[in-house]
Amino acid sequence: MSLLKNLITSAAVAVVATVNCHADENVNKYASDPDISDLALIYAGNSNRPAWTKEHLEPYVTHRYADGHEDWLFDGFLFLEFSKGDIAFQNGMKLTPATQSDWKWLLDEYFAPGVKLHALDEIIADKKATLGDAPLRHKVVITCCAPTKLASGNWSRSVWGTVNGKDLRMMQTSDRVEAVKWYIDEILARWDEAGFENIDLEGVYWIEEGLYTNGEIIPQINEYIHSKGLRSYWIPYYRDNKVFWSQWDDTYGFDMVYLQPNYAFYTSDGGLYPYSLLEETCDAAKAYGTGLELEFETQGKSNALHEVNETLHSHINDYMDVFEKKGVFAEAGVAYYSGTQGMIHMAQSNDSVNHATMDRLARYVADRQKVRADHAGINDVTADGDTIAVAGDHSISLSQGASCHDISGRLLHSGSGTFECPSGIYIVSDNHGRSMKLFVK
Repeated sequence: MSLLKNLITSAAVAVVATVNCHADENVNKYASDPDISDLALIYAGNSNRPAWTKEHLEPYVTHRYADGHEDWLFDGFLFLEFSKGDIAFQNGMKLTPATQSDWKWLLDEYFAPGVKLHALDEIIADKKATLGDAPLRHKVVITCCAPTKLASGNWSRSVWGTVNGKDLRMMQTSDRVEAVKWYIDEILARWDEAGFENIDLEGVYWIEEGLYTNGEIIPQINEYIHSKGLRSYWIPYYRDNKVFWSQWDDTYGFDMVYLQPNYAFYTSDGGLYPYSLLEETCDAAKAYGTGLELEFETQGKSNALHEVNETLHSHINDYMDVFEKKGVFAEAGVAYYSGTQGMIHMAQSNDSVNHATMDRLARYVADRQKVRADHAGINDVTADGDTIAVAGDHSISLSQGASCHDISGRLLHSGSGTFECPSGIYIVSDNHGRSMKLFVK
């Protein structure tokens, strides 16, 4: 499995270190994920979603500007889903709780040949042939289904599924933990089997934006995610949710959190949120050490296509204005919610204002990634104690248990022995917390 360990990846691409936040308001620093600059949300699975072929994913992987030139866009992709028909993968929907077979179904969707993850791997390969390598290697985060209560609000006493010969029931806290651990193991097994060449599995995303139902198991789940060499991600909403997001690190153990302003949508009574909500959310993100989410959608009530709703379309530029003014684009990790297929609709639109807005957004993304790539520092990566690798003439000798990556994060060799390699810079890890850089002549 071509996974980048946190220390190696931070050496290769990090500009701003992730903030370790505690439940106070004195952090005064946004969180910037060491492995992902700009994370696009890809809603995939339910029947109302795109099939996510290469053509569907293309506007998320690259952007074509008004002058006709094409360039790389998002470097991170979060595959997530809330439900399939009347089956729920999270609480609060008052639908039928998903069982083990439903969780398997969702992973079958993500790993289906020719679409979704496979299509992403393939479209990146296609674009490399014309654009060359992207500034940053592409990463994937996969949603984690949540144990879900019945519509009545009670846990089901029925068998959810079977793990290691044991029937699990969601009424038991320990069984809920075991179910989620099984799902994480299944992600890893399927990723290994897929053999992707252009994308790395970076982490697991908790699907519930509030932790009212499953908060008690989150620390155990995140600890298990970390034990597998992955990172844990979460995108909570800002308003009326502080009891949870303010404790994202010290209580719950998430690695990266993006705070949603929800400025892009109508209020429950049909009004618009004030511009000040954006500023307030940015201030909270900086105070508590999180990243931010930029939001718009192109379907339903809050359709922000310029030809449909000029006011909501202007909110997209408001996000960019505030994110620039507040230092979000310069310092923070950013996730991008564009509804079910916002980037597709924007790319297909005949409205020049839509294209101008997306050109502006794409320039921010491109500039952010160029800065990270240009300032990728590895000088702080050192080895101590016994030598774990030695550079030779067009070769690297590894000690037992060590692994060698190139600076894009691609695993090249593992285990003891001497391996031929071209001249360049390499990162070697003993997979127990120590790493070093090597210069091969």
